[in-house]
Amino acid sequence: MRYMGSKRRIAGDILPIMLESSDSKVFVDVFCGGCSVIENVPSSYKRIAIDSNKYLISMWRELVYPKPHVYDALPEHITKEMYEKAKRQTGDCPLGEYCEFDVGWIGFMASFNGRFFNGYTGHNVVGKDGRRRDYIAEYIANVKKDIPLLKGVEFVASSYDGFDYPEGCIIYCDPPYSRSTGYKCTGKFNRENFYMWCMEMSLRGHKVFVSEYDMPSEFTCIWEKELVNSLSPTRTKMPLERLFTIR
Repeated sequence: MRYMGSKRRIAGDILPIMLESSDSKVFVDVFCGGCSVIENVPSSYKRIAIDSNKYLISMWRELVYPKPHVYDALPEHITKEMYEKAKRQTGDCPLGEYCEFDVGWIGFMASFNGRFFNGYTGHNVVGKDGRRRDYIAEYIANVKKDIPLLKGVEFVASSYDGFDYPEGCIIYCDPPYSRSTGYKCTGKFNRENFYMWCMEMSLRGHKVFVSEYDMPSEFTCIWEKELVNSLSPTRTKMPLERLFTIR
């Protein structure tokens, strides 16, 4: 799925490190987003995908575990009027004609670069090369490829610290980065509280990993790679994508 800050390009690098770190067969993706990491975790694991964006989780649940004929009803032609109408439901007026699944579907499939309601991308866009592209159709085709890989995943709408974790999990965290655009619908992210939570979870026996550019000294960088992403596409110096853990 096209998603702001997606880890699709590095999932193959970081996932073996995490899975080989523990004998646990429970993998929890705490800020699951586009699910590009958890979809590659073997189905022999108990897989739990958590995100505080209730529209995102509702979208994934309906796609992976659809009610009868749900795919026949998917709105694949998303107009700007539909987009603006759904966007209004994420603000101070949550009531409207769209359900949470519709808001999630429209918000992620029709937003530029997968940034939830951060600009309508359109069906008929002329690129820099002069060619016309249907970005929404491309995003929809992309997300449909992910659906079979997510069968068996439990989807939970929750904050990272509001979930009752099974004993001895591998916990992967891909929070809003400290030097990047934040996420809509999730509020301001309190980093100090998050750092303390990570250390507490480690003391409880969980194996905690965090994707970030930088972390406090209590965290150890165990992998890094230069990578241009949608959060910093024009920087002259590419940021170092890093994976941290607590020794």
